[in-house]
Amino acid sequence: MLWLLLASLLLLPLVMVNAISGATVAQMKMQAAEIASLATDIRSYYADNVIARLQAADGKAVYSENYRQVHGGIPIPATLSIELGALFDNAHRDGRISYEFLSDYPFAKRVAKPLDDFETEAIRAFRTNPSRTTFTQLTGNGLGRSAYRLATPVIMRRACVTCHNAHPDSPKRDWKVGDIRGIQEVTVRGLQVNSFGRLGNMFGYISVLGILSVAAAGVFQRQSRKLERINEKLSIVHTRESDLAARMSDQVEELALFGTAVDNSIVGIAIADMRKPDSPLVYVNNAFTQITGYSRDLAVGFNCRFLQGPDTDPNEIQKIRKALDQGQAYTGELLNYRHDGSRFWNRLTLSPVGGSAGKPDFFVANQVDVTQLRQERGVPVEALTALAGNLEAARSALADARRFAEALDQLLRRTDHWTVEPEAYLRSEEQAHQHLDDRLAQISGVLDRYNQGP
Repeated sequence: MLWLLLASLLLLPLVMVNAISGATVAQMKMQAAEIASLATDIRSYYADNVIARLQAADGKAVYSENYRQVHGGIPIPATLSIELGALFDNAHRDGRISYEFLSDYPFAKRVAKPLDDFETEAIRAFRTNPSRTTFTQLTGNGLGRSAYRLATPVIMRRACVTCHNAHPDSPKRDWKVGDIRGIQEVTVRGLQVNSFGRLGNMFGYISVLGILSVAAAGVFQRQSRKLERINEKLSIVHTRESDLAARMSDQVEELALFGTAVDNSIVGIAIADMRKPDSPLVYVNNAFTQITGYSRDLAVGFNCRFLQGPDTDPNEIQKIRKALDQGQAYTGELLNYRHDGSRFWNRLTLSPVGGSAGKPDFFVANQVDVTQLRQERGVPVEALTALAGNLEAARSALADARRFAEALDQLLRRTDHWTVEPEAYLRSEEQAHQHLDDRLAQISGVLDRYNQGP
């Protein structure tokens, strides 16, 4: 580790040189883009708001490339761009920034320098791909007298086309709007850097720093050993957290299974929170909504007395209130009302869950619609024979429900998270199954006696 530190310090000058190089290139690109954008905006404004307006208004001013020799003359856009280039060059006497307006179609009486390979290729690229907006070249690596060249297209506007096609010195007379007249080129050269200071001083400083680093290495090693011990402890904690996360994942899966079983139970299930004022319902399953006609939105948050009505037995209501007040279980049948106002007989079972003895946190309620069974009481035995075909199917469905409850009970008991909530649910589920089993047995007994005859 110590040698790696020393090597890193020795490489510091190279890193600094590379950083300076990158910063220089970025600065050149930014300056070139700014200057090109400025020149383009000036030339476009001049063409659109000076020449075009004078043309449309038949103005008296004369626009010419030789405007200085013409009374009332104003420069044409190309002349303006060329003279702006001279201004840019004069602004940087060291030649660091230069601007040129170039074309492969110069006016006949104008002295034009030959285009180099970069400029020729730029014009060709813009004419080949009219949507292209820049053509660049970087020479050098950003150090010393490296250069960044940026070319942008000069596009013929309507005022330019009219002037160039009619000018006697124009080498081309069939210009159209959108044609590439030439390019404007901005060149930004890097600062002249002969050296990076006295590198001897820099290396001397690094040497001193290296000696200090060696002196501090002992301290670092002691700290490293402490960190290793801390890492070992953190590794143990991480292992424990991983085990806990795995157990939590299993618990979530089991709770999801339990929730699915509750939601899809054939028995209506509702849970009331006894800790809140007026003991509102906090959960109802699908069977509850089907039996009562109340959706979850209409049931959750309200006391379940909304199921009571004018013909609900007040004595049975009193028994329910007493069981709730004393935190005791309740089982009975009472007349309730659905959301649409229709009546049904409800086989109700209440089971306290959580909290302390006599003061549970929740009550789990099971509802079974026994309206049909109560209506069949007193019906002639002959009418019950129609049930014979469905009796075996009912027994099979009840057996499947019991097997599922037993499997769920065994699964939950094998975990470390067996709580009173699933136990209360399974107990109430078994009570409902037993009640249905008793009813089926009664019907079966009646049918057997009828079939045996007198």
